[in-house]
Amino acid sequence: MAGKLRGHMRSWFDGSGLLVGWGTVLLCVGVLTVLLELQSADVILWTGARVVGTEQGGIISYRWHGEAYSINGQGFGSSPAVTVYLDPANPSNAMPDSTVGRVLDGSIIVLPFLAGLALVVFGPLRNLRERRRIARGVVRPSGFGMGLDDDYLTRRLAELRRRGGR
Repeated sequence: MAGKLRGHMRSWFDGSGLLVGWGTVLLCVGVLTVLLELQSADVILWTGARVVGTEQGGIISYRWHGEAYSINGQGFGSSPAVTVYLDPANPSNAMPDSTVGRVLDGSIIVLPFLAGLALVVFGPLRNLRERRRIARGVVRPSGFGMGLDDDYLTRRLAELRRRGGR
């Protein structure tokens, strides 16, 4: 049973080597970006606890379980409500919410996965489409071992006959 399934899956991917190869590379890059993101300081934006603080002169003040903490903000303005994400185990390790940072981090992680998945799926679909076109007679089978094109052979033979059968 496993041999039949393996053979069937092999027939899906037969002839789509580069697409599946690049798709696999992109999927591996996606896994590596996830692992790198889990190691970075930006992981607090995804896994941290959300609190609301106030910004005054570029310093964001917030409270966690009755304790007051502060971090440096981006600008020198003041805002009554600034979202801050913090590590519950270490509340002084915090980061202000950043939409641009979230979008960049998310796209760096998601885009390689989507591109790799598209390539891995597109390879077998392209092969299936080609097989259907051959079965309907829209195109003739081609590839290694299928011989020379009939039109080329006809032209070449006519040319050789005109030269005197050389």
